[in-house]
Amino acid sequence: MRSSTTIKLPTYGCQVVVSVVDTVSVEANRLYKKHDINEQFGMEAEGALVMPDSVTYYLILAKSYLTHNTIAHEVFHTTVRVTEDRDITDEEAQAWLAGHISGVIYKFLQKKKLQVKHG
Repeated sequence: MRSSTTIKLPTYGCQVVVSVVDTVSVEANRLYKKHDINEQFGMEAEGALVMPDSVTYYLILAKSYLTHNTIAHEVFHTTVRVTEDRDITDEEAQAWLAGHISGVIYKFLQKKKLQVKHG
């Protein structure tokens, strides 16, 4: 199972592909292979961020670990990567970006009827 949405960020010249999957390691390894990244993901995780370049960021969430904590954790990593890749250190810009990404993710999850647990 994979359910995805793409968040376009024209201000930053990039996009974030958000995927909810059964197994994060399987999805991460698929992306590594697709983008010729010579790595193996390793152990299973609740979520991950795969960055083959500074144009497309893949935010992966495990369906069985779909919690507010996991979403916030991965959104934080995504926000830091997007802004650091562009030499942006302003916390206000980072906070607005994190809020925007979070809002789009929650709308996507609601539309797909994917339940977010507390934790």
